[in-house]
Amino acid sequence: MVFLSPGYSYSKAQQNIFDVYILGLKLGRLNYAVELKDNLYSAAGNLRSTGIFSVVSKYKFEASSQGKVENGLFKPKYYSEKSDTGRRKEEKTLLYSRSSIELKTKKIPKPYWQDPNEQLDTLDPMSAIIFILKDQKRTNICAQDFAMFDGIRRVKIKFTHGEETSDGHLNCHGIYTRMGGYSAKELKDGRNFPFNVKYEYQNEFYKVISFQIETNRGRAKFVRR
Repeated sequence: MVFLSPGYSYSKAQQNIFDVYILGLKLGRLNYAVELKDNLYSAAGNLRSTGIFSVVSKYKFEASSQGKVENGLFKPKYYSEKSDTGRRKEEKTLLYSRSSIELKTKKIPKPYWQDPNEQLDTLDPMSAIIFILKDQKRTNICAQDFAMFDGIRRVKIKFTHGEETSDGHLNCHGIYTRMGGYSAKELKDGRNFPFNVKYEYQNEFYKVISFQIETNRGRAKFVRR
């Protein structure tokens, strides 16, 4: 199906850092590390506000994921998430088996939440970050198409087309679509969000140097340090 990574493997505990900009203002930082060993992968990361913005509005998101790689496919086995937006705190875990996904959360389920057991074809958010931001070969680089599930919400992430830029980079464009698990108000705020990923060719691989997406708060841009 999806989550293909032909010819690629992560070095042990590969570290990645991206500065986060909203409407051109540097407001946060994304840090994550990945390790792949014996067809097993593990990843952990955090997204948090930094600088002056962290004094005005604290934001913190921490996540980790573990799974295996079978025939080039990422298959999560465990996902954990903690977030604090300053107004709301949340913790949840996902435990995967061949036939089910067990969601553990203190939140009371809402009628519009997605059934975890119908999401076995998805990646968790941390695994999705690995997939989108990984170094890779040119083959099908702008043809990624997969679903993500965070325990409540399902989204579709589809790359639509790519283009060479005047400075020699490769831009892959796509759409982030809210599929289910959202309230009527959330869907009214938006369902489809365009994004693009910019790659630079380095040492026989295309490396992500920036990721940009339209959000309800304006354009968010992640720039690799």
